[in-house]
Amino acid sequence: MLIPDISGFTKFVNETEFNAGREITKELLSVIIDHNNLNLKISEIEGDAVLFYIDNYISPVLIKDQFEVMLKHFQNKLGELREETGLEIDLSLKLIAHYGKLSTYRIGKFEKLYGRTVIEAHRLLKNSIKSSSYILMTDSIFKASKDKHLGACYYSGSQLCEVQGDLKKIGYTYFDYEKEKGIGNIKSTYELSDYRSRSVFSMA
Repeated sequence: MLIPDISGFTKFVNETEFNAGREITKELLSVIIDHNNLNLKISEIEGDAVLFYIDNYISPVLIKDQFEVMLKHFQNKLGELREETGLEIDLSLKLIAHYGKLSTYRIGKFEKLYGRTVIEAHRLLKNSIKSSSYILMTDSIFKASKDKHLGACYYSGSQLCEVQGDLKKIGYTYFDYEKEKGIGNIKSTYELSDYRSRSVFSMA
């Protein structure tokens, strides 16, 4: 599952006139949805995030490519909205990608997701990564990959998540687009020359 999430949203809502903020949010979420090149299914739109999922496995390279498309058009739309409104819109985009067992159920016309994977992905939105624009991919995505690719910015970490009373340590790799300005190539894990480890403990 993939969760593109708008960074800086709470501050934006608190500081922006209501109607203007609503329209800007609608435009930015629409850009994310419109540039869903992998034909991901949408489970929910959650204020500042879109919950995407797909039945098949997606490789790290495809996830990176998809995020970069969304990020490019998100940034372009931000520029247009700043020019149109005269507002300094301090928002950016990040993405959480997690792989695991999911189930779906229907309530009316809505298809909802169920499973520990959903809870874990939401827990990972709250982490200690300082960047406001990044991809976070969990170890489960790389373990399922035949190609074993990593990305341009070499950082790794883990987060201790509580799910239904049980604690689980989830390892992840993240790629910092704020630091690298969105530039970089995916490399094989054998070419990985530098990384930093971080541990985050979340009991929320």
